[in-house]
Amino acid sequence: MQFYPILQAPGCLGKTTLYNFPPNNWEYYPRCTQIVNLLWIANGAWHSVMIDELSYGSMRRYDHSDFSAFIEQDVFCLLCLTNSPLPRSSQLLPDIIQTTTTPTWRATLELSTTTSSTSYQGELSPFPAPGSLLTFSPLIQVDESVHNYLLLLNLEKSPMRRGALVQLYKLSNSFSLLDSFYVYNNAISAYKLDPLRFSSIDLPAIICKNMSFIPLFLSVSLDGSALSLEHTHPPASYVIHGRRRDAQKYLKNRWFSK
Repeated sequence: MQFYPILQAPGCLGKTTLYNFPPNNWEYYPRCTQIVNLLWIANGAWHSVMIDELSYGSMRRYDHSDFSAFIEQDVFCLLCLTNSPLPRSSQLLPDIIQTTTTPTWRATLELSTTTSSTSYQGELSPFPAPGSLLTFSPLIQVDESVHNYLLLLNLEKSPMRRGALVQLYKLSNSFSLLDSFYVYNNAISAYKLDPLRFSSIDLPAIICKNMSFIPLFLSVSLDGSALSLEHTHPPASYVIHGRRRDAQKYLKNRWFSK
């Protein structure tokens, strides 16, 4: 199931570019027009509306201003491509047929200012609830002229709101808790990292024991002329063979026990 969020971050505009052509040439895909669906949460349910159609081979970019007739500017929303319209409302996030597997069908997820932009090729599938997060970031740019943000991107099938505690640690000569804060599901949560004053030899560790995320690290120059957007990978992605999920569970439990 692939969904594509419109990213949100301080001082930036989120844009998402969808493509109606496959990311490889070895998996079969019918050459047909696809429907662009917009999804969001309201009144305890998922809602969707058809906003566009993409002919085969075409691409199109969207931002929140394209959806002003349906949602407010700051509402967390998703886009997806389907062959037929989705239900107008549902108690769970609709199942979307996965069209390719290697790689998955992706979109360009972008953040921009008036003078610069940064993006990555990505998609979002619903996480299990509850889940967990363990990630380490060497991606902070330590400079007085740069603002650094941690963006935690979560999606779950249920539209019901729930919270979780995120803890930020510093690994240098010791293992110390620097801060903790609450975040919520089905949202993009932004946290400014600069007040924690990481040095170039510190390794930040981010832990959440009750919710999963895609962790994004955004760096923005003070004048907005330069941006950088990076993401880390779950521990299982570093295991080449064998029972990768078991290895991930072991690594997480080992760190959580500390």
